[in-house]
Amino acid sequence: MSAKRDYYDILGVTKTSTHQEVKQQYRKLALKFHPDRNQYSDAEEHFKEISEAYSVISNPEKKLVYDQYGHAGVNQRYSSEDIFRSANGGGFDSNDVWGWRNRGGTLYFEGKYDEAIACYDKAIEIEPDNPVVWNNKGLALNSLDKYEQAIACYDKVIGIDPKDADAWNNKGLALDSLGKSDEAKICYDKSKALENS
Repeated sequence: MSAKRDYYDILGVTKTSTHQEVKQQYRKLALKFHPDRNQYSDAEEHFKEISEAYSVISNPEKKLVYDQYGHAGVNQRYSSEDIFRSANGGGFDSNDVWGWRNRGGTLYFEGKYDEAIACYDKAIEIEPDNPVVWNNKGLALNSLDKYEQAIACYDKVIGIDPKDADAWNNKGLALDSLGKSDEAKICYDKSKALENS
């Protein structure tokens, strides 16, 4: 992604879209391209692009500047931390589960798994039945070789949404790591069946 694309095009919204419409579209795209869920090589790049666009379009002051001057108006004023300000109490609402989740995602990609888990725990406090956050926490726990705890997270996801193919697959990976290949196979088969339906 060498040339910067229009932020509205990236999010699939217009200048007249409501804040709620922008937020809903961001969430939909963030779920689709989150590298924890999307294994394509360019998923992380797309996710960052979507997050950057949202951080500008969702902020009334930055949106006004962007609408007037385009990328030139917000270049050098945008930082990757803008996306995650909710985790630090500024910018976005600190009670926004997605801010904590995104902050955790950034820490996860930096290999700071314990810190990522702390962010996911904050998100879970706000919205205990959010399957994406539980799944992300499970991935971070997997990275720390805490497979039993990761499985508990995936079980929570499956309890919320039994048709979540990613949770079944991730549970299988954790079970495989524990040497429980028969149980893992059941999870993999369930995941494949859900993806094919």
